[in-house]
This record gives sequence, structure tokens and C-alpha cells, in this order.
Amino acid sequence: MKINGLQLALTIAVILIAWLGFRLWKQVDLPKPAIEIKPLALIDEAKTAAKVLARAVDQKGYAVVTMERRAAIIGDGDISKLPVSQSVLDSLRLDNLDKTKKLQQASLVNAELKTTALRATRIIDSLQNKHYVYHDDYLTASFNPDTLGGTFDISYQIKLLRQDYKKRKNWFSPYVQYTDILSPDKRISINGMQSLSIASPKPSRLGLSLTAGYYYNFSKGQFSPALGLGLSYNFIEF
Repeated sequence: MKINGLQLALTIAVILIAWLGFRLWKQVDLPKPAIEIKPLALIDEAKTAAKVLARAVDQKGYAVVTMERRAAIIGDGDISKLPVSQSVLDSLRLDNLDKTKKLQQASLVNAELKTTALRATRIIDSLQNKHYVYHDDYLTASFNPDTLGGTFDISYQIKLLRQDYKKRKNWFSPYVQYTDILSPDKRISINGMQSLSIASPKPSRLGLSLTAGYYYNFSKGQFSPALGLGLSYNFIEF
């Protein structure tokens, strides 16, 4: 009788857990909004330029621009059937990408180099021809005058460092995506960024586990085999 009772209890527990799991899996769908947003509108909005939060100069003299990015919008990185508009393709150059590859992120950084009152050095060669040269750690420019006015030769070393990270205020707040762009040349101004990011697949909060082992029966003073089925749900993820 005790064995039959244990078997009956295990059977009822398995049925209840299976029924609860089925109810959670077949949750009632939320009512759809009266006006559905088209996929093109979502993609267009997601690629909007990131918001510039702060500008500063760090201890090493790098100009740092901190921007807040929008959340990722694509789940699997497959852009072969992505309903993007032509404006997104043009701004992020997605039309040049191999559509068979998995896209992780596409970004466009808008920057401007502006400098004034550069002092050039006059150089006279052996034929008494004059040309003017300016040089610093990043920029080299030369001017050769002629009868029509002159010609310029310019060389610039572009050095930009991008750092992507995410953080949240506390354990219960969502993560926010940030990007820091650093430039050793403070004459470069970062005006903004457009970004299309890919979301990593999120693990399911619902879990189902099957356990097998032995338990100690105090009434009989011996170990007995046991089989269990468990259903779990993670309310908070760390």
C-alpha cells in the first residue's frame, strides 16, 4: 500500500507539473494594438543617430565623446530577409554586405576635422622655387605655388578608438548601451553616430528538469530509488 501510494503521489505530481507547464507555454496572447507598426518603420527608427551625452578630455589628452545607443533590434543577425528601407542601406552601407553572413553590428561615425591659423614654413629649393610645409603629429600639408595659384598635398593620420559597453543603475534596472569614441587629436569633433545592433538570443526564464536518485526512508531504515520532475521560473537574472 505504501508503494502504491507513493506511485500515485508521483503520478499526480507529474500530471500537475505537466499541466502547469502547458498553461505557462500556452499563455493567453496580449491584445494587439489597433494600429500595427510596419517593420520598415521599426528599422528606420532603430538606426536613428545615437544621443551624445558628454564631451570631455581624459588624463592622456584624448578627446572623449560618450553616446547612448539604442537597444538592439534584430535577434539572429540574418539580414538576408531584413525589411530595411533604402535609407538604412544607404546610411550604413548595408547594401554592400554579403547577405549570407551574420551581421553583428553596423555603425556610421560622423566626425569633423577643423583647424585654423596653421603656421607653414617656407622652403626654397636649389632652383629657387618656393613651397610651404606644415607638419604636426597627425597632419602634414604642403603648398606649391605656380602661375595658376598652386597645389596642395595633404596627409592626415586618422586615429579613432571606439569602446562599446553596457551598464545599469542597479540589479533591477535594464542595461543601457553606451559607446565612447576617443581621438588623440582634439581638433576632431565627433558629431554623432548611427548604429544598427544585433541582440544576442536571451535564455528562457522557464526551466523543466528531470531528477533521479535515492532518498532515505526513515520508517524502513533504508535507501529507496526516486524519480522527480521539476518546473522552475527565474524572476531575476544576474
